[in-house]
Parts: sequence; structure tokens; C-alpha cells
Amino acid sequence: MHFAKLLMFVLLACTLAWSESSAAELDGVSADGWHSWYVNAADGQQAQFYVLVENGRPVRIHSRNWNCQKPTREAIEDHGRVSAVESYAWFRTVVEDATVDEQIRDAALFGLVESGSDDAFDYIDRILSQR
Repeated sequence: MHFAKLLMFVLLACTLAWSESSAAELDGVSADGWHSWYVNAADGQQAQFYVLVENGRPVRIHSRNWNCQKPTREAIEDHGRVSAVESYAWFRTVVEDATVDEQIRDAALFGLVESGSDDAFDYIDRILSQR
């Protein structure tokens, strides 16, 4: 069920007009370099996120399940466990920033869903209902 919602959302994302919003960020994630954090989702799973920031903007986003290896050998600033709400807010800011590359915004959509917050699913439902 979640996969079907995610697939619909990603397909829809290609056709949406994105609006800019003020940044709601995890502390320090706007600094250049690799950043990582994990979220304990409501279903008991853990999702690990890796973001490469260049010039204050995300340029790569990876999500891994808890057992996968990190995507780089470079140093990563580990932000530890963050709430699903904080993770959702960060990914939503990226999704809505029209100045961020579309592929990065698409990756942020996956992060939204994997954050596992009710806010993320409500946000997706609102976007789908506007279509």
C-alpha cells in the first residue's frame, strides 16, 4: 500500500508546480559536505538518510535501510536520531524548493515517505487531492 502511494506520488511530482518555502532545517544540514541521520518510523523500522550538500544546497540524497552501507568514504556529519517530524520538515523544504534540481526533489519525496510520519502522508494526500 505504501509503495503504491509512493509510486503515485513520484509520478505526480514530475507534473506538479513546486512552490518555494522558507527552510525548515535539521540543525547544520545546510553546511557543505555529507550529512546523515536516522528516523525510527512508526512501524518499528529505521530509515537512514545521507545528504550531500554543496553551496548550501542538497545535491545528492540517499536513503538506506539500517543494514546498508553508507554511500561514500568521505567524512559524514552524523546528526544521529531525529524525529520523523524533523525529517519530514527537512525533506518537505527540499521538495518545495524550485531552485533544487528535480532529481534531488524526487529523491526527497522518497525521504518524505520513508520518514514515516503521519504529517508526510497527510502532505502527500493534500498534493494528490489538488490534482
